[in-house]
Amino acid sequence: MATGQTGAGLIRLATPGDAPAVARIHVESWKVAYRTHFWTERLANREWPVFVIEEGSELVAFCQMVPSPDADDDPKTVGHITSIHALPHLRGRGYGRALLDHAFVEFKKRGMLEVTLWVLEGNTDARRFYEKLGFHNDGARKAYPGTEVPEVRYRIQLPS
Repeated sequence: MATGQTGAGLIRLATPGDAPAVARIHVESWKVAYRTHFWTERLANREWPVFVIEEGSELVAFCQMVPSPDADDDPKTVGHITSIHALPHLRGRGYGRALLDHAFVEFKKRGMLEVTLWVLEGNTDARRFYEKLGFHNDGARKAYPGTEVPEVRYRIQLPS
């Protein structure tokens, strides 16, 4: 069981007790690699942009907007927020509200009358946030892609 000190830190043999940390490193590094490819494709689409908030030299939040992909909506008049996220330790600082306000202006410029988004049914914090901003649950439901986790759709009318 060799150990050694390097410029990068202590190297040691992993133990069964290290399983949670090794799993976290594995998942997080995989997610970064997979998600980098995922977002590279989306950021290349300049017609439907992703907006970010930057503080100093760090990106702290983002929002992606597209025409509604839902079959029961008209993509010419209904916009859709696919993603809105802030770094977890910075939530509650107004980034989500600022991004949504910006997206609403962009949707209005494109002739949209409403905006929708899907949220996990059990994500009560996010649902409360959207409701506080004027979104309402429109009754549509589906499972999060590739899972059986239920999502509900929220909708808001854009001001005239």
